[in-house]
Amino acid sequence: MKKIIKILILILVGAIVFFGYSLLRLSLIRGSDLRKQKQRLEKLEAAYEAETIELIDESEFVNFSLADPNLRLNEIQMLATHNSYKKRGPALGRFFVALGDTPQEAKAMRYAYHDVTTQLEKGIRSFEFDVRYRKGIFEVTHVPLVDASTTAVDFRLLLEEMKLFSAYQIHLPVIVLIEIKDDWMMLDPALEGYSPEVFQQFDTLIQEVLGDALFAPSDFVGPSVTIKDKITTSGWPLVKDLMNQFIFVIHPGKFNEMYYDNDPSMQSQSLFIGSYDQETYPDYASFFVHNDVNINKIQTLVQAGFIVRTRMDSDLFFNQERANDAILSGAQILSTDFSYGRSDLKINQVLFLDENKTVIRRSGT
Repeated sequence: MKKIIKILILILVGAIVFFGYSLLRLSLIRGSDLRKQKQRLEKLEAAYEAETIELIDESEFVNFSLADPNLRLNEIQMLATHNSYKKRGPALGRFFVALGDTPQEAKAMRYAYHDVTTQLEKGIRSFEFDVRYRKGIFEVTHVPLVDASTTAVDFRLLLEEMKLFSAYQIHLPVIVLIEIKDDWMMLDPALEGYSPEVFQQFDTLIQEVLGDALFAPSDFVGPSVTIKDKITTSGWPLVKDLMNQFIFVIHPGKFNEMYYDNDPSMQSQSLFIGSYDQETYPDYASFFVHNDVNINKIQTLVQAGFIVRTRMDSDLFFNQERANDAILSGAQILSTDFSYGRSDLKINQVLFLDENKTVIRRSGT
């Protein structure tokens, strides 16, 4: 009996030591990623100032004329990266995901992206970032602790990096989908919840950093016109008038109404508000998330003038038929985990919309 007790104690002590080591190892990732993010931004600033960065030719990424006088924002389709900030974290984190969820979920986390500047240089013009609120600061990460490795820990620095690129390069409008996250908060006690005041802080941050590079709802409509009515009557701005602009969209979810209620006129918000397909469209209806590639439903939204984001693939599984249907649907934001933005794929493994193009004219326009 004593021998059995000793064995059980050893197993328990071993488990405690392993768990403690794991927590320490995983908790150090955030600090390391943040240092790398700061160092990268400093190097980019120095390189641009020294004029050692090669300027891109935006026309190489598109199959239409950038000077087209009639082409509107909703008449183009662009490749978008999914979880655009994500780095492939240690296997240790995926081990805990497999224990807490499923091995399949852990396997689906085995991918990584280049930093945002590299993706922009490769022609990616739409991104998705998961934003969390931690100790009064907005941070970008997937799942706290267990899948937290990211190229963009500090959201402010991410904005500064995008603004830096835009200050030196000529580029198409960039659409950024922001998913507000408050799940798995028990994995990081420093995480905080959201409130109207936090969203006001978020709006102010984006406006301060991006300045006139931000295309906000107030740049689209005045206080007496709803965004939905503007879209369905006058339509979206011309692409040529949105060059070097960033458009931010809050992913539809439980925070939509809280964000909207801060200012129903939408004159102070930095983000457009995303919607799901529904019977009655809200006054802020503009961007729709329809990840299921239902051609008929997406086409209905697109024909009404709205911009739709759909997913060409999911869970790291690529299906050519689904990808073709996504393009055929007319959805303007085509999210994929198999774009040139991935850092762990070879060139022959990545997806383009038209040969080597990342942005194309929508069929029929």
